[in-house]
Amino acid sequence: MANARTRYDTIAEFMTREHDAVASSLYGKPSVQVNGTAFLFYMLPGMAFRLQGRAREQALTLPGATTWAPLGQGGERGPWVLVPVAQFLRWDRLAIDALRYAQEGQVATPKAVPLQGPPEAPPAAQRWRDNVKALLEKAANLRLLR
Repeated sequence: MANARTRYDTIAEFMTREHDAVASSLYGKPSVQVNGTAFLFYMLPGMAFRLQGRAREQALTLPGATTWAPLGQGGERGPWVLVPVAQFLRWDRLAIDALRYAQEGQVATPKAVPLQGPPEAPPAAQRWRDNVKALLEKAANLRLLR
């Protein structure tokens, strides 16, 4: 257990030093936050990571890993994965993935803007148009000989 806590402290210190994260206590558990969004929790059974997509699915395949919720409810479909102490050597990579997810959540998502007028023709259509135009010019210059 001491090695796992040391590993968490090292990860938390790295996140605060290199990525402007903040180590704090949230819900009575040590946590790390970036821009007000918690992405790591440490507790006795292991460390919880806020993940999405492939990183979440891969974390759930680790032996002993389960879904988790900070308040103890609705963790089945949520982004949190509790990885046990037995897997503490994999925590570094999971922490980086969780940091990325937390930072992406702070970025404004692009909004769709309606087009003004017809869209531009794709490059292949422009080449096709130019080729047809060149063929028509060649055909216009053809003369029949007698």
